[in-house]
Amino acid sequence: MFAQSVNVRTVRMENQQIFDYINDLRKESKKEHELLHKRISDMKDELLSEMKEIRAEQAQVNRRMDERVTALERWKWTIVGGAIVLGFILSGGIEAIQNILS
Repeated sequence: MFAQSVNVRTVRMENQQIFDYINDLRKESKKEHELLHKRISDMKDELLSEMKEIRAEQAQVNRRMDERVTALERWKWTIVGGAIVLGFILSGGIEAIQNILS
């Protein structure tokens, strides 16, 4: 009978140790899960911040490119307009206008 009660006590002790071990694993897993969630959240915040910075930089680059294209278009149309006026003058357009007006 003594051996049987020792076996029961040993089994209970082993069950308690297994339960404690499982409980410790659960707590550790929960801590790791919380840490992982925090890291993911921090990484998301960092990525969003970097994306906003990139978007602002890209908007600035787009504005500069727009200004450059606008300046080139003005220059192009000034040259085209000057060429039209010069062609008109060289083809005798002023004389034709003077003849019409006289």
